[in-house]
Amino acid sequence: MAKQILLALGGGGVRGIAHLGVVQCLLDNHYEIVGIAGSSAGGMFGAPVAAGHDPRKILEAVEAFFESPSFKREPNASASLVGTLGLQKVLENFLDKKNFTDLPIQFCVTAVSLKTGEETLIHEGLVMDGILATIAIPGVFPHHGDDVLIDGGILDPVPVKAARSFDPSLPIVAIALHTKPENYSPYESLAIIPDKFPEALLERITKSRFGEPLRAMSAGIELGSDRLTELTLDSSKPDVLVKPVVGQFAMLQKVDPSELFDEGYRAMEAELETLKESFSLINSLKRISKYSLMNKE
Repeated sequence: MAKQILLALGGGGVRGIAHLGVVQCLLDNHYEIVGIAGSSAGGMFGAPVAAGHDPRKILEAVEAFFESPSFKREPNASASLVGTLGLQKVLENFLDKKNFTDLPIQFCVTAVSLKTGEETLIHEGLVMDGILATIAIPGVFPHHGDDVLIDGGILDPVPVKAARSFDPSLPIVAIALHTKPENYSPYESLAIIPDKFPEALLERITKSRFGEPLRAMSAGIELGSDRLTELTLDSSKPDVLVKPVVGQFAMLQKVDPSELFDEGYRAMEAELETLKESFSLINSLKRISKYSLMNKE
């Protein structure tokens, strides 16, 4: 009988492709995923998994998207650099207008309301609406709804507590996407500029007097996001923390999807022994003792 686990999938734009490799590794090692909480890219890549689709089939769709990426905008969308119509078209092939309650695996996403400044947990209604809210990177993708919902990763980069709400007795595998290669400098890239921009325009921006402040702003945002991720994980304490080395990729960079998939698989393989230990009697009792009241509050 497969051992049941929960997933907390972190944000990071295209880095989220690594989540698919992590899931494939878990399935290959006979673990049953019974709940997924996602922030930002974690919500986008977690949704088709929660709908019961094979990670490698999802990867094929991602590869097809990158052959001719489309970031067209909806006519009535809020102001933003790019739109989500291309992403929606790909996702609908897997979601088919499903509600959260239609999914075979429990699923939720996080978003942040610009009206209240509070985190919102979305687990009802159309799954697509939840995805569009959780991936709404401020200024890059359109925001959504009357509450002006934006990217869930702004306050909750890796939603461990949201995942734990499904069943506090089960181990949580958290996937954080901020780990970078040695000697990497965030100052080297314009991570906030979408890769959709023509190469000639990107080069012009980089060499202009705006290039330097944009580079500094991008590096500062990235450093702050990395620190928030570390603090959040230190507070929420997942049973297993998987850290694929994908932090060197900009959030909308055109990538080789299979490279990130393989890195996610490798990173999960490295933590399989830790996951096995999380099912020990003492670790199971610790979880039940510490978190059993969560669902009663």
